Amino acid sequence: MNIKLNSVLIGVSDIMKAKPFYEKVFGVTFTEVRPPFSCFEMNGVEFNIEEESADRLPGWKQKYLGTVKPVSFKVDSVDDFLKLVVDNGGKVVSEPRNMPWGWRDGEFSDPDGNAFIVEQEL
Repeated sequence: MNIKLNSVLIGVSDIMKAKPFYEKVFGVTFTEVRPPFSCFEMNGVEFNIEEESADRLPGWKQKYLGTVKPVSFKVDSVDDFLKLVVDNGGKVVSEPRNMPWGWRDGEFSDPDGNAFIVEQEL
């Protein structure tokens, strides 16, 4: 059986407001934008940026909008990346720090409060 990560879902309140953040911070181009759904690809993984709609399952907003995402992004410089996040409307959730396992980790959120880990190998 061949199993591959297919997509990561990120709930947002407004796709057209969230889109510039992801484009500028991650340097991506959206391949599809048709609210309540939109997507971009990064390193072979599709990221679905989605709004709540009448077609969603009950409780969708509480599960997917403004929550911690179990996703980490590897970058060359955590500090430079977090500055880019803040410059584009996101927030630093946890200041970066060097970890005993040889990585520098921090946490950030997009403008909707979705939180992610960002890390760099030291």
